[in-house]
Amino acid sequence: MTKNLAIDDYIADQADHVQVILTKLRHELAEALPNCQEKISYGMPTLFAKKNVIHYGANKAHLGVYPFPKTIDDFGDKVAKYRSAKGTLQFPYDAEIPYDLIVELAIYNYQQQK
Repeated sequence: MTKNLAIDDYIADQADHVQVILTKLRHELAEALPNCQEKISYGMPTLFAKKNVIHYGANKAHLGVYPFPKTIDDFGDKVAKYRSAKGTLQFPYDAEIPYDLIVELAIYNYQQQK
């Protein structure tokens, strides 16, 4: 995956502890989905292939992940404690971020595009 400089800037604009989280998530997603590309969409980092795969973004107290409402419904109990709205998951910065789960959501979305 080719790095997108706009995402570099987005990450650099965040607090130090958030930069660490965003950088790790970006790396994990790039490793899991090397055929995807990066872009800024809706003002946040986004992975896409034929269509958007997953959005993620820094918020004041949490990492927001936007994997689409159907995906959240399909993952049910696995994501229930992070669900905050129809298509939104919130991962508090003061708790361990479940990178594996977020990557699993992104892979699922990518596979749905085939």
